[in-house]
Amino acid sequence: MSIHDINNLKLHYEIAGKGETSLLFVHGLGGDGRVWKYQVEHFSERYQVVTVDLFGHGESSKEVDPVHVPRRDAEAIDSLMRNEIRKQYFVIGHSFAGLVLAEMIKMGDPNMKGVVLADCTYQGYAEIIRARTVFGRSMLAIADHYLRAETEKWYRELMGPSVSREDSELILSSLQYCNLRWLFQSVAACPEYDAFYPQRETPVREALSVFIMEADNGIGADMRKSWINHFKRARYHLFEQAYHFFPVVNRKKFNALLEEFVEGK
Repeated sequence: MSIHDINNLKLHYEIAGKGETSLLFVHGLGGDGRVWKYQVEHFSERYQVVTVDLFGHGESSKEVDPVHVPRRDAEAIDSLMRNEIRKQYFVIGHSFAGLVLAEMIKMGDPNMKGVVLADCTYQGYAEIIRARTVFGRSMLAIADHYLRAETEKWYRELMGPSVSREDSELILSSLQYCNLRWLFQSVAACPEYDAFYPQRETPVREALSVFIMEADNGIGADMRKSWINHFKRARYHLFEQAYHFFPVVNRKKFNALLEEFVEGK
């Protein structure tokens, strides 16, 4: 187990491989670094692969303010990459990790060469923020003894009908390491978070390559939620007949597209 200490918080991370370039994978809400199992297996022969557990998840510190946690995550990961990893890297984020990646872009680490936003909601519009807030509050209204079942039901809807039992177990396994009420407090706090760290102020830099991947049964079903509204010149791929967890379920295609992006093809 590797731990990066920052501001009395502990960020758990794992490293596999010894390539000259690092691939940093950041999971979404309720996940942890283990959800990137198939990417670690695929990329660690040629790259240094770094996975993290965001605060409130996995083996990282849990006592973190849910309102501001994406910014705290970004500060910790930026510190990890600058002070421990110290290599050129591409960062790949899924789902709620888009909040973290936006703040990392603002921090401007020159070693960050590219960003991949995998079904990450763009919170650049008031109606999107309101919708996320309503969802978070609806989950918080559920009694404690029903919350886990309802969270798993939500996750299964995000997986889609064709997910294998093995992949389903991998995706669901991380929920046991989270305080579910804390997760939805973070979602419900979108307006307050946006007041401090608006995504629409994320800089667009010529030197930073951006790749947006979305599912047609995920973010791609409603282009108002897409980061392509902000990074208008980004590379874009829509996964057809796919659901939110396509980095797991559609891993061969995802890995192939990611490899092409990293290699500049």
